[in-house]
Amino acid sequence: LSLPGVQLSGRKTMDGRLPVFAVNFRDRDNGVLAAKLSDEWGIETRPGLHCAPLAHKTLGTFPGGALRISPGWFTTVEEVQKTVDALKEILST
Repeated sequence: LSLPGVQLSGRKTMDGRLPVFAVNFRDRDNGVLAAKLSDEWGIETRPGLHCAPLAHKTLGTFPGGALRISPGWFTTVEEVQKTVDALKEILST
């Protein structure tokens, strides 16, 4: 997801990366984004510090935390694209 104000923590490529994404959105509340993804799109994510406030301090995402997106083994390409499309639409408003 290459948009202004979007920060992906960790490796920027999938090489050596687990499919767990901690994403931050400048000037956006991760809790509000998670609620919109759930309520309007049926996409479940997890906002916050994820029981790891010291890790978030190290990443520079404290106190707001991050929005965690964790695709599963059976997540389809279409579902990933739906998530990207949903985020683009939400962030455009």
